Amino acid sequence: MASILRAVTSSSTPGVDSTNPANDIGKRLAKWALVIGVPTAVCVAAYLVYRQQQDQAKKSATRRSPLPTPLTSITGTTIPSTKAGGDALSTSDSRTKNRLTLAIQLKNEGNIKYRENKFNEAIIAYTKAIDACPSESKEELSQFYQNRAAAWESLKNYSKVIEDCSQAIELNPKYIKCIQRRARAAENIENFQLALEDYSTVCFLDSYQPAYIMAADKVLTNLAKHYIETMPPSTAELSKDYVRTSLNEFEDDPIFNSTIINEIRTAQPDSPLARAYQAYNESRFTDIPSLCTQEIELSISSPYKLQALLLRGSFYLLMGNYKEASADFDAVINDSNATENMKINAELKRANTKIHQRDVEGAMYEYDQCIKNHPNACGPRVHRGMLKTLLESYSEAHDDFSEALNISPINLRAKYQKLINDAKIGNKENKPDKVEQSLGSFEEYYDSCKHDIYYALALTSCYLDNDRKDKALEYLKKFVKEIPNNPTLLALKANCLMATDPSNNVEAEKLFTHALEIDPSNETVLTMFAIFKCNRNQFEEAANLYERAIQCSRGEEKLMQYAALLYAIRAQGRAMKRLSLNFPGGFPQANGPLPSWMGGMN
Repeated sequence: MASILRAVTSSSTPGVDSTNPANDIGKRLAKWALVIGVPTAVCVAAYLVYRQQQDQAKKSATRRSPLPTPLTSITGTTIPSTKAGGDALSTSDSRTKNRLTLAIQLKNEGNIKYRENKFNEAIIAYTKAIDACPSESKEELSQFYQNRAAAWESLKNYSKVIEDCSQAIELNPKYIKCIQRRARAAENIENFQLALEDYSTVCFLDSYQPAYIMAADKVLTNLAKHYIETMPPSTAELSKDYVRTSLNEFEDDPIFNSTIINEIRTAQPDSPLARAYQAYNESRFTDIPSLCTQEIELSISSPYKLQALLLRGSFYLLMGNYKEASADFDAVINDSNATENMKINAELKRANTKIHQRDVEGAMYEYDQCIKNHPNACGPRVHRGMLKTLLESYSEAHDDFSEALNISPINLRAKYQKLINDAKIGNKENKPDKVEQSLGSFEEYYDSCKHDIYYALALTSCYLDNDRKDKALEYLKKFVKEIPNNPTLLALKANCLMATDPSNNVEAEKLFTHALEIDPSNETVLTMFAIFKCNRNQFEEAANLYERAIQCSRGEEKLMQYAALLYAIRAQGRAMKRLSLNFPGGFPQANGPLPSWMGGMN
């Protein structure tokens, strides 16, 4: 990676500046961003704000050197002499210029030694140049420190590289090549936080070149992995809202069959499974797997073993224990005593574990098998259609929803998802009438479904997805009244308020704060509130919210995402402080629902 970065900024002398290192941020900075994520498994997107400067000039192909005329021995020209009369240089100015010219000569001699790979001799020459250079010649002095740092880098003395680069950056805070060099050196000695801060600064100053982002990705990966490795096991309770919203995805879920639950409570009120359901009612979710294990391991075979397996697997899934969850679902699927509804539910949840693990191909295979095993079931087609919608395979998704409605014409979930997909098709085909027809049909269900959180999230997300923040906010206000104290709805309302008018920040902050009072462990609210804080340029507060989200999270995937965001936000906050910058108007608001990696609802 370092070689790629060197190639981006190479000069006529490899690693050594012979030109002016200064950069005019007013001319160069055309992009702003909350940078970066970590590659492959962790997908953290950059929010880009394009702010073109009104009088932005094109970059010149070459930059004119600001340095004075070098000595005769180097260039064949002569040193200006002091003349009598009004145009004579003062003795002081003459001495300063002579010292600077001598320093440039020494620097050029160091460049020659550097090209000859005589790095120790180059360092001696650069040191003499630094000693000779007048302190007021800051740009030139910063260049000499940077060139000496290049020689130290060739000798792999990374501590000296950082030391010299720091001197140069103090003299010239926008010295891209030097900041980049210090980042590489810091990365080599595993000072990843300094490396990330420097890569972030370079991104700000040089319009987010791909090489810089790739380098920052690599550093973020190391930081996030180390953070996760040193974390103690999470003791935070699962969010009530998260649990209930996630389980609401599965219609006719047998683990919540009221007849079976009442039977268990009546026949075996002191059984582990009865106590597991009591733990659910009391929102002690992390107690449920161990109680289910006790039920499964009873010496006398439990008549509710399959119920306990399915319940335990469901909470393993919510807790991010995907391997254990899949094993429980497999046990239910392969048990001849399991009902068809149990098997469908287990197969759908097994596919869901694949989605959480970003194995889309595996999830699609599971849905295909579920439909093959249960050709007359509506649910598997709805779930496969939802995944195809997310993958933007809208035509195939349309077929799944249509088949689901042929099987069960009154299935509201199938109707909602078909309308969402139809609106996306309308957008793709540039047919506004089709979009409006889908949204209008969606609204027709409001009176009968206004207390259904799934409908509320689906309708508002559909409006947000179509950049109709006004309508989304209108319905969110209604849903908040119909479904009071739902933290996700409160957070979405706050986000919509800010998207429609940033001056709503006070009301939005109150909504976020109230949502966390209701559900302190709600990752969705914590991460959306963190984005709000980024919009307010309150980076440390945003990072603290991500730390809270980490404490409430389960599963390595999500932990890596949040840890990466935590470090990215803090690094960029420090970088902006160094450069005395602010995002113009804050980070951009999402035009649609926040993606799941940011805590949003899909």
